Amino acid sequence: MNKTIVSIFTLIILFSLIITGAAGIAGYKKFQLMPKDDSASNKEFMQFISKFKKDVKDKNIESLKKSIAPDVAYTVADAYGIKGFLKIWKLDKNPDSSEFWGEMGKVLSMGSAYYNEEKTSFAYPYLFVTFPSDYDSFEFAAVTAKKVNVRKTASSKSPVIETLYYEIVKPVNTEADPKKEKIDDFTGIWIQVITSAGKEGYIFSRYIHSPIGYRAIFEKKGNIWQMTAFVSGD
Repeated sequence: MNKTIVSIFTLIILFSLIITGAAGIAGYKKFQLMPKDDSASNKEFMQFISKFKKDVKDKNIESLKKSIAPDVAYTVADAYGIKGFLKIWKLDKNPDSSEFWGEMGKVLSMGSAYYNEEKTSFAYPYLFVTFPSDYDSFEFAAVTAKKVNVRKTASSKSPVIETLYYEIVKPVNTEADPKKEKIDDFTGIWIQVITSAGKEGYIFSRYIHSPIGYRAIFEKKGNIWQMTAFVSGD
């Protein structure tokens, strides 16, 4: 075989391997899931949710209970009722140390989307409703802020290898007992991800959320707004 042909053939093979390798590392297209907050258009609900957010910030469980539906859903396995909700989040005996406040605070910080066509209910965060169907909800997650650093290792002191802007990423390995870190008054963990550029690193959990992660549903029943669900999973 002619040497020139062999060389060209070799280059084609090498190029194909490079492209295939890159696709194997990333395996998906870049997509930016921009934030939204439909609740801003409803003045009545804004008054309700402002009070709700204040109760969460202050860890005021007695006041918050008035905004939770008696039949609130707290798991996707058809578990309902405020008594069970308080118990599963340990809000009934030692509410100040409950992990609920951090989880709910994160969810409420991300903005909302209408949950039904009648526009009488809202889902926090917005990405529970708006996450694109082209991306498997069990395999992908969304970066929920701009200029989010992807770090080489699971530490805020680790070098930055990429900076993302509301992009979809693919979480990979998760440790059974990940080390927690407190950054800007938020205690979280580092999530290992693969970006659409094929880079593998870590994002602080404050800035990444799964479309089937925790979400809160608020509905108007009669003349009263209430939280009717706070669940995760599918």
